[in-house]
Amino acid sequence: MACYPMSPRHSRMLLTAIQITRKMKDHDTANLVLGYAVATAAALSFSNAFLKHFEGSHTDSNGSEQDGRSSSLGSNKILDKQEKIKIKKLRETTKLSRARFSNSTSDTLTVAYALHFFELSTSPVEFCHENALHLKTMEEMSKLRRQLLQLVFNHHFHELEQGFSWTHGTVEDVEQAWRVLSSKRSTLLNVEDILGQAICAGWVDRVAKRIRGNSGPLEGDRKASAVRYQACMVKETVFLHRRSSLSNSAPEFLVYSELLHTKRPYMHGATSIKPEWLAKYGVSLCSFSTVEDRKPEYDPQTDQLYRWVIPTFGPHLWRLPAQSMPISSDEDRLKVCAKFPELIHSLKQRKRGVKDQKLKG
Repeated sequence: MACYPMSPRHSRMLLTAIQITRKMKDHDTANLVLGYAVATAAALSFSNAFLKHFEGSHTDSNGSEQDGRSSSLGSNKILDKQEKIKIKKLRETTKLSRARFSNSTSDTLTVAYALHFFELSTSPVEFCHENALHLKTMEEMSKLRRQLLQLVFNHHFHELEQGFSWTHGTVEDVEQAWRVLSSKRSTLLNVEDILGQAICAGWVDRVAKRIRGNSGPLEGDRKASAVRYQACMVKETVFLHRRSSLSNSAPEFLVYSELLHTKRPYMHGATSIKPEWLAKYGVSLCSFSTVEDRKPEYDPQTDQLYRWVIPTFGPHLWRLPAQSMPISSDEDRLKVCAKFPELIHSLKQRKRGVKDQKLKG
């Protein structure tokens, strides 16, 4: 991660996406993954690009403060009808824009998706006006995306780091894949799954688990109750904002980019994750207990023994689903073979097969 001149979170996210895609045979999909991974890193580097609803603030249509006289009197005046209509229209436009680009698995991918359309638009200014997006933010985000992509290809890895080098084409191939909107839903789902893992790897310490049973609405939550979560590194209860792309699904586990305190502590930049990813990318935050009543398994393709464990994650000791993990220690492998002698037969067959292949060769 130290090889990339960016935050450790962003570099780990990019390197994880690169590592996952190394075994992919579909170069077009792999290049699309990298294109979106870089766009996601750019999206996570800026505040939300969607215009706010002007709640609790008195601003003009450009978002700047009104003159001193209006500011001093504004707090005691009711907004005139014309301004109310303008704000109502902006709210409706922002709502429709969020719905258009919404990704049900991630707020961050929602912004990356909007960036995708922004760069494909013929008129960026008109595009941002129609979709209630901050033009300056989108322009800077687009510029950073291109810089990060160049960084991936300009960086030369040392021999020990070859597992993180890009092998699916050139920077032009990635740009071409990025600029084509895929109509294959299965491809997009595959991309979203990889990006979800990459985001989880970068923000694995900012995990939250859903608390079953919604809280009652507070002031500011007139029409919907916010879903409660227990955050990994925070003692207080945190909430998923009703405008989040995940508000309808309210996943069991998610990671978030930042926590903002208003009337409640709300998670921003939320991304849904699978519990098994926590044990994969957050090993340092996990403890593991062996499942004694499940037989270890042998994989002849990798010549590796696996045993079943139950991971427990974080300070709140969240119990994750049982999963198989490789047995790396020779001593532990011998103990397993002694306890399950039938595995020795599989190992002997594997060695015999390898020997026969060498003789044929």
